[in-house]
Amino acid sequence: MIQAATSLIPIILLVILGAALFQGGFMDSALRRGLDRFTYWVALPSLFIYDLSGTDFGELQAQNLLATLFILIVGSAIVAALVAALFRMKDEHSGVFVQLGFRGNLAFVGLPLIIFASEGVAGGDLLVASALVALAVLVPVNNFIAVLALIVARHKIDRRVWGRFFIKLATNPLILSALIGILIGAMGWTLPTVVGRPFELLGQTAIALALVSLGGALVELEMKGRFALATATGAFKVIFVPLMAYGLALLWGLPPMKTFILMVFAACPSSTASYVLTTQLGGDDAFAAAGILASTILSLLPLALVLIFFTP
Repeated sequence: MIQAATSLIPIILLVILGAALFQGGFMDSALRRGLDRFTYWVALPSLFIYDLSGTDFGELQAQNLLATLFILIVGSAIVAALVAALFRMKDEHSGVFVQLGFRGNLAFVGLPLIIFASEGVAGGDLLVASALVALAVLVPVNNFIAVLALIVARHKIDRRVWGRFFIKLATNPLILSALIGILIGAMGWTLPTVVGRPFELLGQTAIALALVSLGGALVELEMKGRFALATATGAFKVIFVPLMAYGLALLWGLPPMKTFILMVFAACPSSTASYVLTTQLGGDDAFAAAGILASTILSLLPLALVLIFFTP
């Protein structure tokens, strides 16, 4: 219980700080988007390169974790699509529901939680490295399925959309930085101190900035009369998906460290990036905003339970 509070409360406090800064006028939409860009393009890639370059990949053995996460994402997306069809959701709702139902806020919630929980834990460095590798692999998978869900729901099969999508994947900073860090670590190279220290310092800013920006985003987003649908979507994301993940962990026989990463990622609230993608590809953006907010609030208890029962 103490370990769970120690890991979760700092995240909550930073999110509250971001919400207070936005509500109080110290941070506006432009500044928040700037923080997101800096975190996404500079701070998180620095964290990836610094941590992964010092990882012993001979001990990592994350294949079973990656396979389980892939099955979880694809499976939860399929179930969400079936639920949307069963309840005959409108086109502008169904794609958004699928996206919110499987796509978690892994970088801004899951990763910080794993990093905080790894402190003082035997093998904590490998725990964080496994989470970073998993996150880098999940980025293209999540984006591909999310774009597919929105396009199919809105019947917008456009060659230009797919062209922009694959260009963005090829230039994604998280994927590129992960590949660089993995290459350095796999080759047994060491970053010189004069190079490694800037990456370390920049990486240390990633988590705080991500959480503060998330708090501002939650204040900026509005429910706009989508409360019931948003609550149901949030419950699907933070209750059904973690239960499905636990079943897969038992079936696959994942060791405790890998199970912890799987459960944290599964219990994460819906990604704030889902809102941006919805506005770009079509869909009910108010529903997307409401679903993100509802899932974030509802995720606090599942994440606390994951920390209590699954922290290695």
